[in-house]
Amino acid sequence: MLFSVLLCNLNAQIKPSNLLPDTTFICAGDSFLIKFTEDQVSKNATYQLNTSYGIIVNTKQFYIKKKGTYSIKIIDGKRTLIDTTYLKFNERPKIRVRDTIICGNPITITANNKNYKYAWSTGETSDQIKIEKPGMYWLKSNNKGCTYIDTFKVSSANAVVPNFGKEILVCENEPNKILSVKAPSDVKLFWNTGANTSSITATKEGLYWVISTSKTCGIRTDSVVIKYKNCDCDVYIPNSFTPNDDDRNDVFSPIFQCDYNYFSLTIFDRWGNTVYTSTNINAKWDGKFKGNPCPDDVYVYRLEAIQKGNDKKLVRNGHISLFR
Repeated sequence: MLFSVLLCNLNAQIKPSNLLPDTTFICAGDSFLIKFTEDQVSKNATYQLNTSYGIIVNTKQFYIKKKGTYSIKIIDGKRTLIDTTYLKFNERPKIRVRDTIICGNPITITANNKNYKYAWSTGETSDQIKIEKPGMYWLKSNNKGCTYIDTFKVSSANAVVPNFGKEILVCENEPNKILSVKAPSDVKLFWNTGANTSSITATKEGLYWVISTSKTCGIRTDSVVIKYKNCDCDVYIPNSFTPNDDDRNDVFSPIFQCDYNYFSLTIFDRWGNTVYTSTNINAKWDGKFKGNPCPDDVYVYRLEAIQKGNDKKLVRNGHISLFR
C-alpha cells in the first residue's frame, strides 16, 4: 500500500508540458535553438536532451539541425518536465535568373516554380514580369518562410524589329512608297527585292518583306502589303445605321466622290442570304427585306463600281451593323 502511494506522488511530479511545439519547421541548412526563459523554468533547472545520435546534458540551450524527434527532460526543483518536438525542413528556394538582353521589344521573365511566392524589384508579385528597360533587377522567392534573393542584369543590344503594319495604302498619283528601317551598323538587312540597304522604294503593289540579322539578337523579320488607291475618288462606307424612322441615320448608303459608269451593291445576312441588291448608285437600303424590317444584326456587303473616264474598278467588302 505504501509503494502505491509513492508511485502516485512520482507521477504527479512528472508532467508533459507545452514548452515545445509538436512539430518544428526550419529552412534546410538552418538550425533551431531550444532555450527556455526564467518564466518557464528556474535558472537552477537541469536539462537532458535525448536525440537519435545521443543524449546531451549539462547545458541550458541546444542547437538542433538534424531531422528527427527530440525529447527534453527538465528537472526544476521538485518538478520534472518533459516535452517532445519533431524537427522537419522546408526547402529553401534556389530560383536563379540569368542575365539577359533586350533586343528592341520588351521581354518576359518567368520563375519556374508556381508553388512559391515571389516579390520582384519592380513591385510585381506574380511568377513573371515584363521588362522594357535595361538595368539591375532582383527576385525574392519565398517557400513557407524560407527565402532566396537573386539579382540579375538586363542589358540592351542593337536590334531591328520592323513594324510596318499589315497594309499600306498609297495614292495612285504618288505610286512610290519608301520603306525604311533604322539599323545600327552591326545589323545586316536583306529585302525581298534583293537590296541590303536601310530603305527601299516600293514601285508597285504587292508584298514586301525585310530580314534583319545581328549576332546578339538573331533574326527578325517583318512584311507589309502595298496597295494603291485613288485618293481623289475615295468612297465612304458607314459601318452602322439605325432604321427606326427618327430621320437620323435611317438608311445605309455609300458616299462617292467621283462618277461611276457601273455600280452594284449587294447585302447578305449572316447565313449568306441576299437581303438587298441594287445597281442604282443613288439607292439606299432602309433595313427591310420584301417590306419587312430585318432584325438587329451584322450584315455583309459587297460593293463594285467602275470609275468613269479611266475604267478603274472599285471593289469593297465589309460589315454593316443594323440597330433599331
